[in-house]
Amino acid sequence: MSPPPAVLGWDIGGVNTKVARLSSDHDGSLLQTASLPYEIKRNPAALATTLRQAARSVGNQGGDLHAVTMTGELSQAFRTKREGVAFILDAMEEAFEGDPLKVYSVDGTFVTPKTARDLPLSVAAANWVATSAFIARMLPTCVLLDIGSTSADLIPIVNGRVAAEGRSDPARLLSGELVYTGAVRTPVEAVTGEVPLWGGKAGIGADGFALIGDAHLWLGHIAPADYSCATPDGIPPTRESAGERLARVVCGDREMLDDTAVHDIAVALVQAQIATVSRALGRVLARWPTIDTAVVAGTGDFIAANAATASKLRIVRLSDRLGEAARAAPATAVAWLLRLDGEPAT
Repeated sequence: MSPPPAVLGWDIGGVNTKVARLSSDHDGSLLQTASLPYEIKRNPAALATTLRQAARSVGNQGGDLHAVTMTGELSQAFRTKREGVAFILDAMEEAFEGDPLKVYSVDGTFVTPKTARDLPLSVAAANWVATSAFIARMLPTCVLLDIGSTSADLIPIVNGRVAAEGRSDPARLLSGELVYTGAVRTPVEAVTGEVPLWGGKAGIGADGFALIGDAHLWLGHIAPADYSCATPDGIPPTRESAGERLARVVCGDREMLDDTAVHDIAVALVQAQIATVSRALGRVLARWPTIDTAVVAGTGDFIAANAATASKLRIVRLSDRLGEAARAAPATAVAWLLRLDGEPAT
């Protein structure tokens, strides 16, 4: 009996493109993942090329099945989500002409590209549903805390069912199940309005001087390779350059602020971010008080773990089960879901 065909799972975002390839050998399934920083709005025409590059990096040679989920339709390159969904699907079909393609929807099913184009809001920003549905098969009651470079998903899973109150991005922001804070790209002025300085509290110079990734880089929470976007000053991400950007947050520089002052600013920013996630988590848990476990995932899983600890939840790290693939959780999930459920009829 021949092994099943390989499945490529895609999570196509506005600033990162992630892919997971699930192939088979005689001993079971083999999983490879990759993540490519790529901002659609800066060069939309390069999406198909980026997709092919990502696919080659995980061993694609053509003829694989493709399972797609996306958030890139929110990019400022597009006036509407309808336009964005169609553009992303056009790029997929250009990059992998003739390969079977299915799109994951917010109701937890795979649909054809035609259906996705006709009903774009049914597939827009459905990546969190894929991750949640996959985790529900491992742990039937928990809350998923998936924090990437840009945003955080807080999804209740109860008795094997994804129990989210919101389905669209605006509805999820309203319910607290989506929080726009991440491990790298969040401007510090979106995290808090003041930081400690010289024994007092200083307001923040809200002029895009630093990102939360600078605080995490300074404190050793992330590596320079995890800083998956351009720095605000264009200087490559190192601990030293992060310190310079953090000093600028209070309109200073490294001749004015010593290591202790910069450290205090970084700690305050991180604590404020954790508090933001914790408040949203509290709202979710108030609706589902039986949940006692958090599954943490993504580049910012350390932020998620801190918020879960503050809520006295048992922590399960998705990385313990999937390894590096946990950093591309939606792409991994959508590949597994298509493999487990079989390719649906057209």
